[in-house]
Amino acid sequence: MRKLLMITAMLLATAMVAGSAFAAVQNVRVSGSVDSTYLFRKNFDLGHNTGVDEKQSTFLTQAILQVDADLTDQVGATIALINERPWVHEDSSNSSVDILLAYVTLREMLYSPLTLIIGRQSFRYGNSLIVDSSGTNNHAPDTSGLADVADDLTKQTTLDAIRAILDYNPLTIDIVYAQIDETSSGSIYTHDDDTMLAGINANYQLGDDYNSIIEAYFWKKVDQNPAGGIKADEVYTVGGRVSTNPFEGLNLQVENAYQKGTHNFGTNHARRNAWAVQFIANYQIPAFDEYNPTAQYVYTKVTGNAEDSDDDGDFTGWDPMFENQAGGKIYNALFDLTNAEIHTITLGFNPMEDLLAKLSVTGLFLERDLGAGISQISLNQPGSSSDVDVEIKRENSDLGKEIDFELIYDYTEDVQIGGNLGWFIPKGVFTSTSGQTAKQAIVHVNVNF
Repeated sequence: MRKLLMITAMLLATAMVAGSAFAAVQNVRVSGSVDSTYLFRKNFDLGHNTGVDEKQSTFLTQAILQVDADLTDQVGATIALINERPWVHEDSSNSSVDILLAYVTLREMLYSPLTLIIGRQSFRYGNSLIVDSSGTNNHAPDTSGLADVADDLTKQTTLDAIRAILDYNPLTIDIVYAQIDETSSGSIYTHDDDTMLAGINANYQLGDDYNSIIEAYFWKKVDQNPAGGIKADEVYTVGGRVSTNPFEGLNLQVENAYQKGTHNFGTNHARRNAWAVQFIANYQIPAFDEYNPTAQYVYTKVTGNAEDSDDDGDFTGWDPMFENQAGGKIYNALFDLTNAEIHTITLGFNPMEDLLAKLSVTGLFLERDLGAGISQISLNQPGSSSDVDVEIKRENSDLGKEIDFELIYDYTEDVQIGGNLGWFIPKGVFTSTSGQTAKQAIVHVNVNF
């Protein structure tokens, strides 16, 4: 934390000097947040390590400092630093301060509808089913102090990208190129073995009485590996989303997407042929207005791959791309978003002013049976560097049920206190030795300034 305080002082001093020395700087804003969390987790291996009390109990702090500078009406710059760490003795693995944001914004670039954003940035599209700059949200980068501690809770998830935004109100078009992984050969950086994301997202507001929105997108993700004649792993995702409000208090959304490309099995490869669909209904219940009751139903289906071999042919497993849904839930930490049918019902209300209570029940199922030779599935372990392979029964598709209870209290407009209790109850897919209930409790205090 001493490093963070020193850098904070340096940034503030630099901002003051810049404001006085350069007339082009119109204004400088300093903001940030401090999020302190207590985390308790038990049996995230679902009882795989027999005879071992698989338990985690730790405190975490995530601190962000951001500086925004408006140089002119058309030019702005943003820098944000982050430190994420558990409350342990500081060492090189958890005391570093990393760059969270570092980008410039060029408004009315070349002509008025165009805005260009270049650098490390944050962005999201739709309901974050396909692309969100936070990336697949159950894996923390190695530079985060939460790596192998609480991977799924990291905030260090922005992307280095170039983004062109064309605002033709009511149509907005985003064109994105992002560098996901840069690999070097000796001291030389090339593009032959990098991972990249590129795509276009178009959002059109119909302007009708239902506040309807139509969104369409195309994304290309390529993981290149030229060694040994291995073909690049390519994912081409095309899809769309519709949102409408047929009557007051009800919002309905449908999203559908398809994936083509190539999936690698070492030197062999298969044709991708996968799809996903999501339906969302949000309803403001017209009763007990003083408690503001709401109900939500979310159905998500992503295909799995039925084959258990590495032969050429169609690969039907959905690639999670850079989804960012179900953050903080146990099943999100354990499973990647593929080969799944997910039903979630959420009820929310305000039992008192500034307090929100939510109860969620989620049912999870395999989208299709696993191959005949598969007797285990892998569980992500957010508190460990290694995943866990647990025994399964192939004749059942019922993965389990999760229950989550959440309280969010707005102490002030800048201070929020929250708590979450969750239970994941394994069902028929798992054997008696790999079917223990996973539990978690999360309590956090977040201060924004």
